[in-house]
Amino acid sequence: MNSNSGKRRAQDIDFPDPAELDAEAFETLEEHDETLADPELCRCGGCGSMLVQPIDWSLIGRSHWRVVLRCPNCEWSGTGVFCQEAVDRYDRELDRGTRKLQSTLTRVSRACM
Repeated sequence: MNSNSGKRRAQDIDFPDPAELDAEAFETLEEHDETLADPELCRCGGCGSMLVQPIDWSLIGRSHWRVVLRCPNCEWSGTGVFCQEAVDRYDRELDRGTRKLQSTLTRVSRACM
């Protein structure tokens, strides 16, 4: 059995500096890079868990974000550039998860009193 079979490696994707990209170069990058597709950012690329957390993010150009993601279950991490719509959906999913955690905390706190 391979000793590395249970470990996930970080997945980094190198992108050019956004200051160096002109509109045509960015469109070419967008057409050829699968990370700019419409991903489900809350799903882990390693184990499929829906608990992926954003670690860092920065604006790239006018409508894309470079996001560093991490899974607390399997320690998978990855970096990618995603369109505003995908990041907005991820943000709504994070908000929904936060509300669910707050609701559970309130229910448990009341049950313990």
